[in-house]
Order: sequence, then structure tokens, then C-alpha cells
Amino acid sequence: MSAAEAQSAARILYLVRHADAGDPSEWTGPDAERPLSGKGVKQAARLAATLLAAETRFDSIRHSPARRCVETATVLSAVLEVEAAVDDRLANGPTLSDLDRMFDRKGVKRLALVGHEPSLSKIVAELTGTSGIAVEKGALIRIDLPNGVAAGAGRLISVAPPSLLRAPKDER
Repeated sequence: MSAAEAQSAARILYLVRHADAGDPSEWTGPDAERPLSGKGVKQAARLAATLLAAETRFDSIRHSPARRCVETATVLSAVLEVEAAVDDRLANGPTLSDLDRMFDRKGVKRLALVGHEPSLSKIVAELTGTSGIAVEKGALIRIDLPNGVAAGAGRLISVAPPSLLRAPKDER
């Protein structure tokens, strides 16, 4: 495979943990319906503003059906002008073969997944061999997959906790 072919085959995976949804013990409804808190709305906006300022682009955003993931993905989708769609496999954590199928969608090279812990940490560990990385609420992780989706085939490029993300202009 030539360098140009390898570059065109490279995939980039972005993992986003849903933003803050408050204390689950204080929520009386079904957990899947728990919305973002005020803090979570700000976290999602900060993440979107940071990605926009860095000119980060996604080909696709897939998210868990849980309301807090839907709301986080909706903010990212609106700011970055890319479609977001629910993917039931993110409710309990996708397998590596699920990830591979998500990338196999036509033209998807840069995929963002909005999901939950501990499944996001599990993906990081499986793809990179790096364990012990807890994904904070509202955080972003980038993993490059130059040779496709496979155990140990990923390179951990960045871990951005919400405390490092840029505030939108209207919050400064």
C-alpha cells in the first residue's frame, strides 16, 4: 500500500462522554431520560466551540439513545454542521466489529461517538492497549487508526478533559 493509499484509508475515532447530567440519585425518572444539567449544557457548548476553533471535522456523529447523549450530540452537530444519529450499540458499548461497521458507512473516515462510561474507557483500552484512562463527563479522546479497527491498532493522540476546553465567546 502506498503512503497516499494508507493516508486515505486512515481512520480517526473521537470518543465523547456525554456532558454532565447531574446526580443520578436525584433523578426520579428512567435513567435513559436524564437530561443534561446546566453545567452539562455549558460543557457541550465548550467542547463544540473548541472543536470548531481547531477546525476539527467529523464525517459522522453517532450517539447513545440516552437523552444526555442525544443532547450532547445535538450541540456538536449544530455547531459543527454534521449529521448526528442515534446508534443503539452505544447504549451498552459497541464491540470493535461494531466500530468497524460504523466506519464502513460510505465516506466515514472521521467518526465521533457520544456515549457512556465504562464502555468508552473499554474502547480506549482495546484499541490502544492503554488502560486506566477514565473518560470524564464532557471529555474528548482522539484515537488514530492508520490500519483500521483492530485490538491494539490505535494510537492515542489526545485526551481533553472538560477543564481544558475553550469557553464560547458569550461565556468569556
